[in-house]
Amino acid sequence: MKSMVLHPATREQVDLFIKTPGQVLLVSGPTGSGKITLAKRLAEAVLELPENNFDDYGQSVVVGADDGKSISIDSARQLEKFMRLKVSSDKAYNRVAIIENAHLMTVEAQNALLKTLEEPPAGTLIIMTVSHEPALLPTVRSRAQSLAVQRPDQQSLTEFFTKRGFNEKDIYKIYSLAGGLPGLMSALLENDEHPLKLATEQARQLLSQPLYERLIAIDSLSKDRALAIDTMAVLQRMARISLQNATGQSSKRWQKVLEASYRAAEALNTSAQPKLALTNLALQF
Repeated sequence: MKSMVLHPATREQVDLFIKTPGQVLLVSGPTGSGKITLAKRLAEAVLELPENNFDDYGQSVVVGADDGKSISIDSARQLEKFMRLKVSSDKAYNRVAIIENAHLMTVEAQNALLKTLEEPPAGTLIIMTVSHEPALLPTVRSRAQSLAVQRPDQQSLTEFFTKRGFNEKDIYKIYSLAGGLPGLMSALLENDEHPLKLATEQARQLLSQPLYERLIAIDSLSKDRALAIDTMAVLQRMARISLQNATGQSSKRWQKVLEASYRAAEALNTSAQPKLALTNLALQF
């Protein structure tokens, strides 16, 4: 886990799971906390692979949203087929499936996986990442061990990214923008194409635009539920950080942003109409 910075409580859970792994794990945490990277590093440790070799391992698969909006029952069935294939190995674990953003699975997809989650094939590790646990059926959650990803402290993050050659001043700026979430910080510092980068740009535009332009932007954003959910999460983090030093009218506005983005996120995560939820957000600040 040298390539990641983890909160001590998270690292303790990670070490315990690697020592005594179960077959189904639910990795939960805010969008931008580095869940998918952690899932891959965990898989490598359990399968006894060299670090950063997950993508080259032939018996691994990552399932995500088909269209950026949801994980369909067809994707669940394809995953079932993958896990029915026989794998020859003398290791305790020889195959891994990661379901990224499992909270985007349709109810039908979740139900289709229930039997596999209850009795996974021998030697198979299934890891689900989720930013909104209540979006998963209780029957799905009950079949998995849980690992909560917590935010590392600012000093640990600064040291981590400084060792990777980034300027401390830039790190502080990104820390404030990302709300101390290492995955989002890494995306903003290292990868211009990361989806969280786009969510951050969407959030900044919504904050800077007049109402008319904001409503036009909302019309486009409402067509991509996953991006909309990520954008709401970024808005919440920006508001929380800004409220620490804001006063007067600025404080009131950031409070409105925080409340509106929280309500919009809740609506988006409970299958509400995206355009209605986001339009309500746009009218609040």
